[in-house]
Amino acid sequence: MNVDVTINVGDIDSTRNDFDKHHPLDSFIIDRRASADDPAAYPKSEGWKLDGSDCCLWDGIECDDITGNVIGLDLSSSCLYGSINSSSSLFQLLHLRTLNLAYNHFNHSHIPSAFGHLQNLVHLNLSYSWFSGTIPSSISNLSKLSSLDLSTYYRFQLKTNSDFKILLTKLGNLQVLHLDRVDMSSTVPNDILAISSSLVSLSLVACNLQGEFPTRIYQFPKLEVLRLLFQPQSHRSLARISFYHST
Repeated sequence: MNVDVTINVGDIDSTRNDFDKHHPLDSFIIDRRASADDPAAYPKSEGWKLDGSDCCLWDGIECDDITGNVIGLDLSSSCLYGSINSSSSLFQLLHLRTLNLAYNHFNHSHIPSAFGHLQNLVHLNLSYSWFSGTIPSSISNLSKLSSLDLSTYYRFQLKTNSDFKILLTKLGNLQVLHLDRVDMSSTVPNDILAISSSLVSLSLVACNLQGEFPTRIYQFPKLEVLRLLFQPQSHRSLARISFYHST
């Protein structure tokens, strides 16, 4: 059974005590099928009490102990079905450091460019949530990002554009990048070297990369995990690399 609920992200204000500002409502359908691949999934937002109570006590929300700013929002596997657009009140949460929306169903909508407004983000996980289209170049505004996961269920729901090298260059603090099944056919494999040398984990499973993969990435001093499982039609020098663990 589907249950219609309204999530007013605007009630998650910048501080614990300021709940008199109400931004436009963000409506989703709570549908357990939206997170069906996670047996532990449950609708976290159903327990939110939008009555002026302390939002820092709500499930999935983390606040700074000193300032009261909302710094973490974990709605992964929360059975959310619907679309996010750039006018969402989610993008009012400018103090966010961690945002996890993985394992929901955002109805094949595009990743809003407004994610680029959340410039304090350190961790962003939008994986397996049925986004489609091109990864927005505004993601490059998130210069503090340490981890980014945009992996998808099916090949080529998402794709990179010709500016992907620029995006990697601007994300100078990135340590974890997972883009499994994202269409990277427009990306030259050597462009991957633009990524931070602090990289710890890189996963590019079935990403449609073509050509020689740069072996110089093996020399990255902190690299621990490299997953490159490619389709048979890819260049054989790519197809044979499945896992790498540095010593």
